[in-house]
Amino acid sequence: MWAADVMTRDVLTLSPGMNVEQAAERLVQRGVSGAPVVDEHGRLVGILSESDILRQLKRIAEETLGKRYLTSRVHSLDLLAFLGEREHAAVDAVYRQLRSSKVSDVMTAHVHGVAPTDSLEFVAAAMIEHDVNRLPVVDAGQVVGIITRADLARVLATGRKGVPRL
Repeated sequence: MWAADVMTRDVLTLSPGMNVEQAAERLVQRGVSGAPVVDEHGRLVGILSESDILRQLKRIAEETLGKRYLTSRVHSLDLLAFLGEREHAAVDAVYRQLRSSKVSDVMTAHVHGVAPTDSLEFVAAAMIEHDVNRLPVVDAGQVVGIITRADLARVLATGRKGVPRL
């Protein structure tokens, strides 16, 4: 089996210039945890995942809260949750800054992709080697699909009959 046999063809893509709030809304609407980021020509320039957004939240929280509130024993996200329970103005500032961050500043820019003609063994090995949950499928520089670990698990569990034709 090949990447093209398993990939999702209707791929949500994001723009590097959109803000994180817009990107997160699209991820939630589609029920996915990450998506390729493409330039105005449709070329792959990065990937944005929930993990990238959480890392940005942590960076902003440390920059914003750290100067005033953090001790070496308190983690920035723990403090953010604590202050958030009290509707603290600093928490609002952190989330405002996160939502207005640009996708290009938050995304993972070094992206590993696969070709539609790559074997599923190659795809699985690439996911393991690069410790990623999804790989864009790229043909002639354009994103034509995406394969997730869930897609591979479905094939392993059900064989060819579990391969959707999307």
